[in-house]
Order: sequence, then structure tokens, then C-alpha cells
Amino acid sequence: MRRVPLVPVALVLMACIALGRPLLHRLDRGHWTHRCPEKTFITLCLTETPHPRLKSYRASAQVKAIDNQSRHGDITVYLRKDSIAETLRYGDQLLLHGYPDTLKRSIYITSDHYLILHRDSTSFRARIEKLRMRLLHRMQNGPLEQRYAGVAEAMTLGWRGDLDENLQATYRDSGLIHMLCVSGLHVGLLAMLVGWLTIWAGRERRGRIIRGSLQLISVWSFAVITGLAPSTVRAALMFSLFIVSDILARRTSKMNLLAAAAIIMLVTKPSLLFSVSWQLSFAAVAGILMAKPVILCFRSRLIQCAVVSTAATVATLPIIVSTFHRIPLYFLIANVVIVPFASLLLVLSLGYLAIPCTLFAWPLELLLRFTDTVTEWVSSLPHAAVEGVTLNPWQLVLLIIAVLLLFAGAQQTRQCKNRGTA
Repeated sequence: MRRVPLVPVALVLMACIALGRPLLHRLDRGHWTHRCPEKTFITLCLTETPHPRLKSYRASAQVKAIDNQSRHGDITVYLRKDSIAETLRYGDQLLLHGYPDTLKRSIYITSDHYLILHRDSTSFRARIEKLRMRLLHRMQNGPLEQRYAGVAEAMTLGWRGDLDENLQATYRDSGLIHMLCVSGLHVGLLAMLVGWLTIWAGRERRGRIIRGSLQLISVWSFAVITGLAPSTVRAALMFSLFIVSDILARRTSKMNLLAAAAIIMLVTKPSLLFSVSWQLSFAAVAGILMAKPVILCFRSRLIQCAVVSTAATVATLPIIVSTFHRIPLYFLIANVVIVPFASLLLVLSLGYLAIPCTLFAWPLELLLRFTDTVTEWVSSLPHAAVEGVTLNPWQLVLLIIAVLLLFAGAQQTRQCKNRGTA
């Protein structure tokens, strides 16, 4: 039976959304940014629990009304740190009075300029968030040093509120910031770990069903515990398609599965196409899949890890440069040294999440101290990160073409290998 090429379909869908969104925004008079007053009353619903920053709390929200007129659209809310903002949770409905920024789609609010209209405590997401906060408080009160507890919280619960600013900077400059975000790396490591633990089930149909079922349960349980964050849901969906394909013993192209996940998400929520985290996650996985022929050319796990890290970084390079205007130059060193220990870090962090005791705290802190040493050394190297990189549209197009040609050359490795075997 001929395979359906889903990759071109996904690319066409992305192009249609990208080209059609500006027109849709002009026609969408219900979006909150359309003729929004300079100072107005905004009714909104928090779509995440506010994260503490240096001087404020930050949270994503969904607009419900502007000056009592029904509106919709996403907005980022910044609230001054006080005792009221500290109690806000996912699902809370607020009435704000302030000056919204329609370009950045954000608003800064002080404590005397908003009211809590309703607190959600009964919905499924609200109950999940309550469980997540309970687990977070257990980890915060455990024996692990606060600096390293923040890393464990980020890896297991997706909570970055307790991460030290300097620690985040060193991880960012060393190219390891992805370790602090619950993403495809963590979901993939969890699925792989469950696969290793269930190797006793064998490769027969019954064994595949047992292994795949346990992997699906683990992946989606992890997604629920982390608060069903969009990045985690994306990763869980992608790996779920991979797992189901393995259960059914279908020789489906991994790129087709990735494209299927993209199509499902874009049809469900087209605005995801313009989410940087969505772009980065799919670009990284696509780069790794396209570089697979080169990865398989090496038997050394260390070299394979280096190629995987390089492929993911190269694939996301156009997005990183155009969005963050910076490039970490020594990402390969840190990734080759630290990523092989990522699975152990995740296992210890999950163990500490379940039982916050010295049994897990001691080896976890030891491993995180080693990670700290490596990241600080890499970030202290001369020109660890090139800042202020700006490209005009033509230069960005040329960079994208260069990346595509590089991966096309990687695909030629498979054809040459097949010819040599023949």
C-alpha cells in the first residue's frame, strides 16, 4: 500500500496559515487588539499559574471582554509582586484596568488596578494545577539545595519560578537552556526509559502492546503532572504517534508521523504556527530525523550524541537567530558532556518528585553540581555567545536554504550507503 506523503501537506498548511493570518487579523474584528482603547477595562482568564520574576509575576491569559464587549485573543499579563498576585492560579478570571500593548500583546498591572472576579477550583485543569502546586511545595520543602531544587522543578513540573537568574544565563550561554524546559527531550527520555524497563516483554505483538501502553500512560501522566503545558502536549502527541505506530508494527515514515502531529495541532489551533516554542520543537525533531543517516554512520554513542545535538541546533538556527538574535558558539561541548546524563537527571528528579528525601537529593545534587561546573566553564569561554545577530529577510532566506541543503546532503548519505551495500 502506497504511503501518504504528509510532509508536503503539512508544509502547504503552514504556508496557508502564514499567508492568510495577516488577512484574517484584519477581518477579525472580534480580536482584542482591533481598535483597542489606550486605557481600558479588560476581562480575562489565566491560562497558567503566574510565574515569579525579579519584580513581577508573569502569566499567559485569554481575553474575554474589552469594556464589557465580547473579545478574544491571547495576552501576557505582568502583575506587581504582592500578596494577592501570589495567590493567583490557573483558571482565575480577572478584571484589569490599564494600558495594553497591542503590538507585544501584553499588559502591566499594579495591585490596585485589578479585581479577582472568579476562582476556578472544579475544572479538570484546575484540579491538575492544584496537584501540581502541591507537588511543587513538597519539592521546595525537601532537603535539596534551593538552587538545584529549581532545576529539578523545571525538569519535572515545568516550573521555572525558582530558577536562579544567573543559573539560567549560564545554561543559555552554554546552549543547554533546553534542559530547563519540559520538551521533547524529557518526554522522549521518559518513553525510552520505559521502553528499556519493559524490554522483558519482547518484540511480539503482546510485548509491543504492553510496552506501548505503559509508554503512553507514562508520557501522558508526565504531561498532566507538568500542567499540560503546550510544549509538553506537543511532545506527548508526537511520541504517542510514534508509540502507536510501533504497537501496530507499521513501517511508517517518522517524518510522516511528525507531519501528522503538526497537522493535528495546526488544525486544532492555527496560531501555534507563530509560537516560537512550537517552531523550535518541530524544527529540532525534523533536523534529528533528517540527520539520522549520518547518525547511524557512527557506532560511538558519544559521536552520535554530538551529531544529534548538532542536527537539532542547525535545524533551529534560523528561528534562534531571527527571534533571539544570538548564537551560543560552544553548544556542542556542553551538549556532548551533559546530554548523556540527561536520562539519569530526569530519573533522579522524578524520584525526588515522588519522594523528596536524601536518597534522591544527594546523587541529584552531585550530578547537578557537575552540570553547573560544565555550564559555567563553557559560558566563561571567550565569545561563548554571539549577541546582536540581525538578518534582513533575504539573508534569512539564504540561511534557511543553506540549512535545507545541508540536510539534503545528509539524506544523500543513506543513498550512497544503499548503493555501496548493493
